[in-house]
Amino acid sequence: MDQKDKIIATLALIFIGLGLLLIFQVQSLGKLRLVACDVGQGDGLLLITPSGKEMVIDGGPGLKIIDCLSQKMPFWDRTIELVVLTHPQKDHLEGLIEVLARYKVKMIATTGVKNDTEVFAAWQKAVETEKAKIYVPRAGDRLILDKVEMDVLWPTVGRLDFWKASSPKELNESSIVLRLGYGGFCVYLTGDLPKEILQGLIDQSCQVLKISHHGSKTGTNQGIIESASPAVAIIQVGKNSFGHPHKEVVDLLVSKGVKILRNDINGIIEVDSDGKSFWAKSEK
Repeated sequence: MDQKDKIIATLALIFIGLGLLLIFQVQSLGKLRLVACDVGQGDGLLLITPSGKEMVIDGGPGLKIIDCLSQKMPFWDRTIELVVLTHPQKDHLEGLIEVLARYKVKMIATTGVKNDTEVFAAWQKAVETEKAKIYVPRAGDRLILDKVEMDVLWPTVGRLDFWKASSPKELNESSIVLRLGYGGFCVYLTGDLPKEILQGLIDQSCQVLKISHHGSKTGTNQGIIESASPAVAIIQVGKNSFGHPHKEVVDLLVSKGVKILRNDINGIIEVDSDGKSFWAKSEK
């Protein structure tokens, strides 16, 4: 094969690859895609709406969230409609700093609760540089992105006002909790919220429950599982020394017949829905 033939063959492969990518993107339209990125010991979620708009909820530690976004978002798409920081701890926050650096973010949702760390200081600087619209979620709010409804379940206005004067004793208590709905499909996104608060927020069944606090026994109890009645539980967890997910939580989910998908075992997890049915898959 001469040089000209090699160039033609290379171009042909490039065009074939682009064609397959376009086919994949077209096939994804009309579906809600929820991707639980494998960010290690932390949370990092990507939501892609039926028309292809993106929302990122937490960024995990390190930069693994960027690899996940690069894999799941079209390479030409450099805009993210909404970034949500559930609470300002490194295992939810650090990767979002690089997300702001690499993508144009239209709106950032944050409680405004502070954390006296270098990572949080870097996050504040990144937010100032981004100049995105800042939104403070309050329980009772409903956001609509494309056809996806996002109900804010926590925190309440009263709790936000209290935190302005006195920071929460435990930052996990400040976690933003959302219920996402698309047609007849819904999912709870729970951050690291403690079970004592979370159990009062789950008031309807949803097909998918993101287990609070990486499967810690502080974030889940029988009441929560029975109220949510999920078919699938997603546990965002990596190698750790905390014992996450705790055996009590895993045993509880198994006893209720809930399918468990966890990043440390299954890698990247994706749940797709057309608003009627849903499909869960993972890379491992």
